[in-house]
Amino acid sequence: MSEPIALVDVPKIERKRHPAKYSDALMPIFARMLRGSRRILDPFGGTGKIFELAPFLRGSQIEAIEIEPEWAAYNRQTTVGNALALPWADRYFDAICTSPAYGNRMADSHSARDASRRNTYTHAMGRKLHGDNAGQMQWGTTYRDFHRKAWAEAGRVLQDGGIFILNIKDHIRAGQRQDVTGWHIEAICSLGGFTVEEHKTVDCPGNRHGANGQIRIGYESVVLFKKSDV
Repeated sequence: MSEPIALVDVPKIERKRHPAKYSDALMPIFARMLRGSRRILDPFGGTGKIFELAPFLRGSQIEAIEIEPEWAAYNRQTTVGNALALPWADRYFDAICTSPAYGNRMADSHSARDASRRNTYTHAMGRKLHGDNAGQMQWGTTYRDFHRKAWAEAGRVLQDGGIFILNIKDHIRAGQRQDVTGWHIEAICSLGGFTVEEHKTVDCPGNRHGANGQIRIGYESVVLFKKSDV
């Protein structure tokens, strides 16, 4: 179907802090890459920051879907739903613009044994996340299987000739860099018909708390894909 499901009733939902919203430095890049797009979707909508692009993309339809009602409640335009089962028809959008969870320590859900600060999806929400929320998935098989399904579903609703903008970041685990960015690029291209048009890095040092705090990756990637015309 082409119409989104019911919007969240903001007054009845208690908003919860989201620990990983788009950084402001990314927004001008998104706006430039999305110029000329008419129907845009963020399948991991979070607090709906994608809607801040509206003044730069006048006349465009912007949609976002978010699985946690407490985060969707930040913007009444956000659809509460699942990125694995998007409520739009095949080839409905001509642009996807999104940032998945990175599979880093922000996926931690255990209670701290000390007074150290926790800035994770689960701790910010204050409850267990939905089972299909990748914010609780550490980098590994479960994370990768989930995102293969999510990218296939995003590809389903994207028109031939459309664009796919991915914001992603590597991280350090056990002292070693994890090539999260490279994996996502390969996974999207493996869908067939996708090619990388641009790969831009943006300074964004991120959270300095916790293990590996002083050796964080100092930038995020914005990758622009093009879906070929058939």
